[in-house]
Amino acid sequence: MTMKQVRLGRINLLSPKIIGSLVVISILVAALTVSSFRGSTNMSSMNMGTSSDMQVSADPTMKLAFVKLAAAHTDVCRDLGNKTAMESYMNSLPNGARLQGSCCSPMDMQKYSSQITSLKTYTNIPQIPSDPYDMSVSSAKQMLGYYDNIQLTSSQQSVYDSAQSMTADKGWCCCQCWAWYTHAGLAKYLITQHNYTAQQVVAVTNLEDCCGGA
Repeated sequence: MTMKQVRLGRINLLSPKIIGSLVVISILVAALTVSSFRGSTNMSSMNMGTSSDMQVSADPTMKLAFVKLAAAHTDVCRDLGNKTAMESYMNSLPNGARLQGSCCSPMDMQKYSSQITSLKTYTNIPQIPSDPYDMSVSSAKQMLGYYDNIQLTSSQQSVYDSAQSMTADKGWCCCQCWAWYTHAGLAKYLITQHNYTAQQVVAVTNLEDCCGGA
């Protein structure tokens, strides 16, 4: 190859068309690198979230409780709005009986684990049930007593009424079953004995939801 041919080769390699192509290729490589990095970062975040969720639902004790309660049917929607009939039903149950399971829809594991975990915040108030899907009849009767016997002042009644309208069910439960009255009774107790605000009552009521579903 002659010196002239070498010079021409170098000139051709440095032509604007070739340089432009190299620039475009460099930009594409850089873009693909950034996209790949972001994708791997997002995937890592997703995996971390999934792992956390799996750890919650993988708690063997909680899973056993869920399987047992999901198959239970002593928490039933009956005698809606008839509190006297509900109390008669509870009185007909044997000593130590429990209201177990969901009253309306099948239980959801993820929702159940979230409720149980969040309710641990309230262990300093024993009147707040630790598991809304496994409530002792004696506890339910206690809250029915709160509903009947606790008298509210006008300001406390305002808190009570506001809380009732702000819950996820827009009431003390999705229907006027026994849980409706027990949640209402618990609300009265928390307002009068612990000075709970409407927002605090709503938080507890939503966690005490025993209707099932996601």
